[in-house]
Amino acid sequence: MEKQLNGIFREWMRVEQADETAPPVIWGHCVVHLSHPEFSGNVLHTSGVLAIVQHASFLVAETRNHYYALLGPELEMPAGVEFDPMTYVTQQRGEPRRTDAWASAAMNADRNCAHCGGTGLYRYDERHVAICDRCCKHNQGWWQLEGAYGADNGRWACKAGCGTIVDAPPLELNFLPRALI
Repeated sequence: MEKQLNGIFREWMRVEQADETAPPVIWGHCVVHLSHPEFSGNVLHTSGVLAIVQHASFLVAETRNHYYALLGPELEMPAGVEFDPMTYVTQQRGEPRRTDAWASAAMNADRNCAHCGGTGLYRYDERHVAICDRCCKHNQGWWQLEGAYGADNGRWACKAGCGTIVDAPPLELNFLPRALI
């Protein structure tokens, strides 16, 4: 079986097992679980972790069968506290973060992009970050501009937030039925 990316964790912690020879287990808040979408947004644990590899903007945990992207910080269990890891990770979860779109951009970025340096994001001033329009794969879908968009009404914008706008419906939307007036 070939290993593939299976889940993306926003907050995570490494829990040592009672048997010191056994690899640690990762517990985390799963932003998206690719094999089982019904688990997305839940606190999950992986099997024993073989290795954790640092990439430019995230870590990847390698387990026996899959890879897991570790986007958020590693949570440290306070010393002397006897919490269940699931309870502790759940307590650390705050409101949904706006960085999920940025995390998706980092995962999909072209590592050799000269515009964003392979991070999927670029800073266009000291207080703002934008998704790189050159790396964006437009895999979040498209939405039709209407209403207050003025001259852009009827055009299509990338849902990932990269700012790409096209005149005609993208090819992946051609199967949608059109109302005839």
